[in-house]
Parts: sequence; C-alpha cells; structure tokens
Amino acid sequence: MTYASETSDLVRLTEEALEDPGLADTPTTYVHLPAALLSFEGVAVWGERLDGLNDEEYEVPCPTCSTENFIAFGAYGFFSTADSMYMKATTARKVPLQPQAPSALAELGRRLHNRALADGQSGVAHKLTYVFGNAQCAECDVVFGVAEAVVACWG
Repeated sequence: MTYASETSDLVRLTEEALEDPGLADTPTTYVHLPAALLSFEGVAVWGERLDGLNDEEYEVPCPTCSTENFIAFGAYGFFSTADSMYMKATTARKVPLQPQAPSALAELGRRLHNRALADGQSGVAHKLTYVFGNAQCAECDVVFGVAEAVVACWG
C-alpha cells in the first residue's frame, strides 16, 4: 500500500473520534465516522454508501426484474416500494422489510451493529438490521438482500 503509514494514522484518529462523545453525539454525525473508517480500511462500497443510514433510504434495482425499489427504514416506516414519492400520502404498495436478527448478522453487518451498540447508537444499530436484512420487490415480489443490492448497485 502506497500510503500505509498515513492510512494507519487516519484509522487511529477515526477510532479516537468514535470514542469522543462530542464528535459522535448525534446519529447523523456518528454514521460519518464508521463510514470514514470503512473507507480507510478499503471496504468496498460501504465507505461511501453507509450514509444511506442518515437518509433512511436506499434506492436499488430488483435483482430479478430491475424495478427501482426504495428501501425505507426510518421516519416513514420500514418497507420497500416502487413509488419515489412514498413520503407523501399515496396508495403505493409498501411491502414490510424483513430485518435480520442481530445474532444472525454476518461479518460486516455484525461488526457495524456491535460497534453502534458499543458506541451508544442503538437507533443506528436498529437501522442496520434492516440494511443487512431482506426486502421484497414491490413489483415482482422476489425477496432479496438489501446490502447485497446496495453492493451490486454501487460496487
């Protein structure tokens, strides 16, 4: 690695920032720190796309029919829909998301979830169970992994 020493310093500084309650006091601010850490560690996609946690949404194509699905997990509920205006009062079909049980989270999902809990960010940890869970396409009904769809879309 060309900048191994500098990257190591950045990882260390980000870890220190995560321990500083003043720097990670809100969920929105907090999410940027693990995202930075993932970027410095070379974790593909999530260093740039973890901020979807702050937006409470990912827009991903269905892996079967390619319909754009809006995966919402937050103030508007926890569902997938093909309606981009789901936040308005519409009659759009909203299919409930299937969160992953924390104990069943694999690798990155488990790491991020455990870290969020350890850092006192239970709301972020809760959202991660949906991001690393499953969604059902609002068009063709196929069930797919949200995280896998995010990686396929931006990987």
